[in-house]
Amino acid sequence: SHFGLGAAGCCPARLGIWTACFPPAPSCVCVSSAMARSRSSTLPVLGLCLGLLCLAAVPPSFLVPASNGAGVASRQAQRAPSLVDGILVGPIEPSGRPARTAAGVTGAGAKVIQAMSAGLVASVVSAMLAAVTEPIMNRVLVKRMSVSAAMKEMSPALIIGFFTTTISTNLLKFPLFEAVSMFLSLLPNMSNVVRGLVVGFIFTTATLPITNFRYRMSIQTPVADALKPGLLYQAYFPTVVRDMVYAIGRNMLTALLLASFAGLTPGSPALMFPVVIGACVLSAPFNEIRGFLLQSGSKKLSFGEFFKPINFLRSTSLGALNMGISVATGYFLTPIVGRWVARIHGAVDSGSPMALIGVVLSLDIMGWLLASSMSKKVWSRSLDQEKEKVVTNTESIQELMKRMEKVEKENQKLANKVIELGGTPEDAVKA
Repeated sequence: SHFGLGAAGCCPARLGIWTACFPPAPSCVCVSSAMARSRSSTLPVLGLCLGLLCLAAVPPSFLVPASNGAGVASRQAQRAPSLVDGILVGPIEPSGRPARTAAGVTGAGAKVIQAMSAGLVASVVSAMLAAVTEPIMNRVLVKRMSVSAAMKEMSPALIIGFFTTTISTNLLKFPLFEAVSMFLSLLPNMSNVVRGLVVGFIFTTATLPITNFRYRMSIQTPVADALKPGLLYQAYFPTVVRDMVYAIGRNMLTALLLASFAGLTPGSPALMFPVVIGACVLSAPFNEIRGFLLQSGSKKLSFGEFFKPINFLRSTSLGALNMGISVATGYFLTPIVGRWVARIHGAVDSGSPMALIGVVLSLDIMGWLLASSMSKKVWSRSLDQEKEKVVTNTESIQELMKRMEKVEKENQKLANKVIELGGTPEDAVKA
């Protein structure tokens, strides 16, 4: 789950252009660039807030217009609840078997899409949490560092950079898992064990490359190395077993708590928080095996050094709390987001100019922010490639200097040998 080469690695005497472009003060460069980015994003953020204020200023009367309202109001009454549930349905049949069939299909589709919506909200919440906690968790899990030592390696630039990775990967992983899990839970005659096996296999096989790439980014692996096929599907077996155990445990714990506590409902935050934490704890041993297999480099720990109770408690508690908070918050915010969507939809449908302006302005600004972030990524990637080229050239120059020193030493030995045999220094130079 769980990611530069500075100017210090270059020789200023030989690489004047490099030092001129990239002064040997990376912390100052990071701070100044971060301040520049914050200043450049002030106007778009203010515009986005203005768009949201336009939407918030829409009076409630626009949601239920009174003028000539029978047809429009009835259409809104049908659309708004279905939009909150995440699906838009047509007119309801007056009676009979087709109506019951349509209602059953609509209910199943609405539950699946509602689960995806909860996954989307949870993905954003988890991305904000994971941008800070996941690099720490990965260092605790794989490198077996203490929490304080892992926190010392954190920096604002690392957190901001990793957030762009977590939000993109979460938007794929969270909705997929919630949708597949909800869909299989609606199928009859399927046990919790079989359902968990299917969910774990589908989810892991589809998302393991994303998970491993995200892990490599959290520990600051170069992008070219992180995209190697061997690393994208590294530790597949323990990961698929972990996700299967997690899905089985989540299904069983959900059924157990629903049977034990009458006040809980499926999908409620009060239910999802303990269920997710319990499922993470049950699958934690396989997560530890995955962390052991993900080790790379010269600092690999032995089996005995890696598997220690204190390390297990640290990594499991941090990971379980992060997942539990993210999923529970997602399910808590989903109805709120649904009500806002319904309100905006009703206001636009009723012809409110302020609502239309707010929607268009918000979409434009979000698109502009997305395009800006993507262009910065492209620029950063090209900059990293140039850095790698400079470092490669520096290493080649250093190797050449070593070879020249070796040749000079051999020449000196040869000259000494000529003098020992009775020759003159001039003869040694000629030799």
